[in-house]
Amino acid sequence: MMKSIIPVAAIALCSYMCSCNIINPAEKVPTFVYLDSVRVTSKELSRTGTTNSKVTSAWVYQDNNLVGVFGVPSSIPIPLEKAATIKILPGVSLDGLKNFQDQYDFYSFDTFTLQPQPGVQVRRTSTVEYTSAARIQIVCDFETGNTFRKTNADNTSDTTIVRTADKSKVFEGGGSGLIYLDASHPESENINTPDNYYTIPTGKSYIEINYKSDVDFQVGLQGSQSGAVVYEYPVVIKASDTWNKMYIGLESLVGTFNSSAYRVMLKATLPDGQATGYVLVDNIKIVSY
Repeated sequence: MMKSIIPVAAIALCSYMCSCNIINPAEKVPTFVYLDSVRVTSKELSRTGTTNSKVTSAWVYQDNNLVGVFGVPSSIPIPLEKAATIKILPGVSLDGLKNFQDQYDFYSFDTFTLQPQPGVQVRRTSTVEYTSAARIQIVCDFETGNTFRKTNADNTSDTTIVRTADKSKVFEGGGSGLIYLDASHPESENINTPDNYYTIPTGKSYIEINYKSDVDFQVGLQGSQSGAVVYEYPVVIKASDTWNKMYIGLESLVGTFNSSAYRVMLKATLPDGQATGYVLVDNIKIVSY
């Protein structure tokens, strides 16, 4: 009995599939764009600071219609019947979290024309810039100085961040910031000097920072709320034995504080059982509108 049912069912399925193909013709073979990376450039480094970036995703549009969101690198299928305008908007990992990709619309679109080439893979390296609308406040790049000091000058067990020109410790340029921790100085909390306040409007905003460390550390903001000084560290940055970059979202914190001015804070603590520790930072900047 089962032997007769299986062939009949198979024939019925085959008949159904054939009829479907008649009603719904096979889809056209797409043209593929292999996006290998996204590079940030700048013609005005004094405004933008470093062009180092870490783009992890891309929003891809075909004639202003969203094709999808893809990782970088990725092979992107584009269903073309005729030449189309392709736009790629970079995305980043919010607070370093790979599962939370955010459009980084402070970077421009990469825009180009793509001709139909069914089945062909076209290699693309996107080149973008900071948009003219992006407001970039360079907190410290440690090239000529250091805008940070100890938060509590009377705390002798606390250590401050210092500028280092040691080439083995510098990310790029002539200097980076160094926090060194040991048993005598197991903590470090730093804040911008009083002359270095930054305005951050409500809405989308980020701190960009390059870092390398063998201990976790925190980045935060000090502001005011109802006349009182307030501060918060919204993110813990995990240790990384190679130079990395993080985009720290400020929208929620700034919306809560609603302060007229802010100072950036950095904090690190030597873990139990670890004799020494270090944090290296560079290219700290606030990006907003």
